[in-house]
Amino acid sequence: MSASLNGGTLRSIANKTPIPLSGLMLGLSSTGNMIPEYRWFFGFFALSILVVLIVKIVFDWDPIKNDLKNPAVTGIACTFPMALSVLSTYFKPYAPGAAFGIWVVAMLIHIGLMVYFTGIAILKFDVKKCMPSYFIVFVGFSVNAFIAPVHGQVLFGQMLFWFGLASFLALFPPLLYRVLVVKGIPEPLIPTVIIFASPACVVLYAYLRAYSASPEQWMVWLLFAFSVVFWIGSLMLIPRVMRMKFYPSYSSLTFPLVITGIAFDATYLYLKGIGNDMAWMQYLALAAVALAAIFVLYVLIRYIHNYIFKPIMASRAEEAVVDASNAR
Repeated sequence: MSASLNGGTLRSIANKTPIPLSGLMLGLSSTGNMIPEYRWFFGFFALSILVVLIVKIVFDWDPIKNDLKNPAVTGIACTFPMALSVLSTYFKPYAPGAAFGIWVVAMLIHIGLMVYFTGIAILKFDVKKCMPSYFIVFVGFSVNAFIAPVHGQVLFGQMLFWFGLASFLALFPPLLYRVLVVKGIPEPLIPTVIIFASPACVVLYAYLRAYSASPEQWMVWLLFAFSVVFWIGSLMLIPRVMRMKFYPSYSSLTFPLVITGIAFDATYLYLKGIGNDMAWMQYLALAAVALAAIFVLYVLIRYIHNYIFKPIMASRAEEAVVDASNAR
């Protein structure tokens, strides 16, 4: 009976867990690398979410397969292997072999989703149906470019940078056209537009990591300019998102802002290292880091409130009604 109860509980958790929760896991794990002093805090929540998502995969696989038929969901699902890749850096100091294994598995999962996504979305491309989450599938894979050096794979990281840059340049025009001209994005997916803040920053940081010995200054400035423009554009959208009710897609407010903070800080340190110590860039980087941390915590709290506290409160309210009815 206990086993049945536990199985029922796990299935209940699996059924209620939204796929976009993996985006919050990615945001939390990346924040731990952005603010290493609090890596333990963000890592704890990221690993907790990983356990919950594994439970969902084990106990709720058929609904996941149906959801993945939607290209927008498949795009968001790619944040799961991205988060695994980032979490591999957490284990590197303690178990290098296991960390490398986790990283390889994460990349294989991402490649599998990429191939599947290409079949259901890219080969049947329709600009009226495409979504910002398409960036996650292809440009998102290049997060491994700045994880590769951690595992001693510098050349591989450089190859991934070029893949990310090519993907960004290919996807940028149609996705921008979709958002600015076609419009009509359903309200639950409006927060995903903030994903536009991440591709240039991912490519920028990938470049600084993969070519840390000799980055071209013009390339850094070009990618930095793109990053600033889309970061500001995303910040302009946030007030609208904050006025909406909570959706699982709120997780889109985390990683794009975090990678912006990481990329801006890395750009400042690079320029400072070659003799261009610009105070305004340091302040910009600090502001981006602080803003990212605030929104990661905000989205974490909203998830906890909506998926833990609200159900508990609703259950207690229901029990109170039943008790009152029985008392009569």
